[in-house]
Amino acid sequence: MTALTETEAKVRAGLLDVWSYDVFLDLTAGPAGPTRSRTEVRFGCREPGAATFAELTATATSAVLNGRPVGPAEQQRLGLPGLAEQNVLVVEAEVAASALTWFTDPADDADYLLFTGYPTEAPGVFCCFDQADLVATTTLSLALPGGWDVLTNGPVRERPRAGQPGVWRFGPVRGTRPFDLTIAAGPYTEDWRGEGGSGDAVRMSVRRRRSLADADGVAGLARFAEMARQALEYYERTLGVPCPYPKYDIGFVPRLDVLAVSMPGLMLVNESLLARMADPDDDHVAMVCAHEVSHLWFGCHVSSRWWDDLWLDETMATFVSCTAMEDAGLASPWTAFCYREKARAYQADALPGRQPVSSPVATAAEAMFRLPALTYFKGAAVIRQLAALIGGDALWAGLADFMRRFGGGTAGLDDLVACWSRSSGRDLGGWAQEWLRSEGASMLRASVVTGPDGALASLTVEQDEPRTHRLGIGLYDRSDGAGAVSGAGSRRRRVISAEISGVRCEVPVPAGESAPDALVLNDGDLTYARVAFDPATLDVLAGAAMAVGDPLTEAMCWNETWRMVTTGTLAGADFAGLVIRRLGGSPPLPVAGVEVLLERAVTAADLYTSGTERAGFRAAVAAACLDGIPADGPRQRALAAGFAASAHSDEQLAMARAWLSGGSRPDGLAVDGELRGRLLQTLAARGLAADDDLDALVAADPVGGERNRATCRALRPDAAAKAAAWEMALADGSDWRMALAWARGIWVPGQEAVLDGYRERYFTRALAALDGREIRIMRFLARAMYPATLVEDATLTATAAALERGGLSQGLRLVLMEQEAILRSALAGRSAPRRGYWRG
Repeated sequence: MTALTETEAKVRAGLLDVWSYDVFLDLTAGPAGPTRSRTEVRFGCREPGAATFAELTATATSAVLNGRPVGPAEQQRLGLPGLAEQNVLVVEAEVAASALTWFTDPADDADYLLFTGYPTEAPGVFCCFDQADLVATTTLSLALPGGWDVLTNGPVRERPRAGQPGVWRFGPVRGTRPFDLTIAAGPYTEDWRGEGGSGDAVRMSVRRRRSLADADGVAGLARFAEMARQALEYYERTLGVPCPYPKYDIGFVPRLDVLAVSMPGLMLVNESLLARMADPDDDHVAMVCAHEVSHLWFGCHVSSRWWDDLWLDETMATFVSCTAMEDAGLASPWTAFCYREKARAYQADALPGRQPVSSPVATAAEAMFRLPALTYFKGAAVIRQLAALIGGDALWAGLADFMRRFGGGTAGLDDLVACWSRSSGRDLGGWAQEWLRSEGASMLRASVVTGPDGALASLTVEQDEPRTHRLGIGLYDRSDGAGAVSGAGSRRRRVISAEISGVRCEVPVPAGESAPDALVLNDGDLTYARVAFDPATLDVLAGAAMAVGDPLTEAMCWNETWRMVTTGTLAGADFAGLVIRRLGGSPPLPVAGVEVLLERAVTAADLYTSGTERAGFRAAVAAACLDGIPADGPRQRALAAGFAASAHSDEQLAMARAWLSGGSRPDGLAVDGELRGRLLQTLAARGLAADDDLDALVAADPVGGERNRATCRALRPDAAAKAAAWEMALADGSDWRMALAWARGIWVPGQEAVLDGYRERYFTRALAALDGREIRIMRFLARAMYPATLVEDATLTATAAALERGGLSQGLRLVLMEQEAILRSALAGRSAPRRGYWRG
């Protein structure tokens, strides 16, 4: 389909008022098809006699405008000449097979249908004006087989008798965009039904496919519903706008491409989240739930006007969901955000092809190629910085004003910033330019001058990319006065709150304040910036293994220490040594910290150290995980997963095998489908997993077992296994999820002998095969199949040659440039000087 440009969208929005879509879809033929649709569009034209077009990827069998036949469609655009002041367009079509996702449950052969119109799939099902700022009222009818249930945007108004085939009719949904239409249909089972929102005005339900009755996490569905109900009430209270929709159905559905998605009246969740729902204390589940509920306001009730403001929906959903969880008493959601998401934003902001959070894009496809780490996570971190700058009350007052002014329609960055300027009494136009329309992160450095009496005479903060920040500056002392490597602790004496701007800023200091042993910029992690530790500060922090007493500040310190590894200023061995010491320290790390630091420690061992040292580092990390596993709780699960991912010595591998077979393992530790998969991945990579072991994965994990089995087969140190995985990853017409599962098992550190020749295959065969794929799928597979474990100059040379040859799409070139930058950081990390933090 010819991509809609912003210029075309503006012209069409100036011409039309779209009033309603009435969509009928016949799904009774099932996966074999065909599937047919009928759409009636009512719209007004401000310039009678003018012409425009509607999008239609489906194949039209009839198209009638105001009683006159029109068409056929060209370039998937249906020309509409001679418009009247009031128009009716009726289109009958055969639905494009690629627009619908079918899934046949291997457990009971039941068929399930999924359709998501976002971002540009709606024309594959029905004729529409597919742009965000042409909102309308949408009414849906579906002809379905007997025994099916439906999750869609509108409430059910009419359904056939139980178990009988027939037509389902749904109530109208106002203020929707074509891409809002979402359908999940099949023999779903309802696990929970209730009400939420003010006065329990919102009808709610939770559904899943019927064969998952005994799957991990299904028992937590009612708990998930309660999280959603509480989130609804929180957003109504804080935003001052009742839930815009009369019902909110939640469905755990197969074959969803993302972790979760919310559209008007509906949340769909990837079944993979069920594995984490088995743990009632898993904060990630709560955050996903709160994020999706917030989209009922940000993204549904108010949507971005054009794709350059895609960030607005996702950034605000991330920010308000973290705040909601913090107010609900969840243990420091901003700490989890700092470990998991903010670190990804920093990495993306340092790679080639980085972009501002908000900048012009020509088409939806261009917007979709932007890194989620920037549109979701950097944006949320920047808004948190704004809350520190203008105050939380002013920020939330601005959001409430935004909802009142633009609810039911669309808005852009300038609209939101104007609301914040009014609520804070501060002109924030320059702030938006600095933070949202400019790329990169400022690097902050502090310098102090000490008087003859040892007092702190002056404090200066410098930044290479000047921005206005409100941040904390922590003054720390060694708690026992000993040297860093000997294990000294640290004590925070004071936090100075300061607003800084410009390249160099003098910060007032309290009179008589003695000079600290360590000075930590961005204490409390209020701003989005990188921090350069001076040598004395780094030694104090390392002496405490980053346990500085404040979880958010500690997370910030760990992120900056990892940056030092990836920029070649701290050895991977030193980083792994700090992680090992911290796992055994006090207070305990939060679960997010355990998960992220263990992942980084394994990455440091695999990529940022030489192959001769890898085994010792991994074994040491695994031993630290075992030593730190508590009797129960979410930290037990996180540390057990860390052991499963890092186990390396013969003794550790034997222990992993014992865990699988029901032998000795930590008290209370359950080997669920996810942990079983992690254990078998480690064993498979060492050639210690038999086919029977891998086949058992599918039975143990009906959601992810098949993909996990594919990855394990690819991980085997066997030439035949690698050849099969390579072919499956590149096979035409295969499910991209399975292709990615095969690809993720190909490159394994230490398997260079069986991977001989695959670097050349990547650059000569894989790139050509991937370049024609859908842009998101291409990006996933091109990264997974890149020879990232071959950390050597030859890989850089091959990458540079591919970029110089040309002929590659811009999207694929960007992937190669990113991988090249990551590979260079790994090479630099291997030659970084060691500071003595590793004690192995």
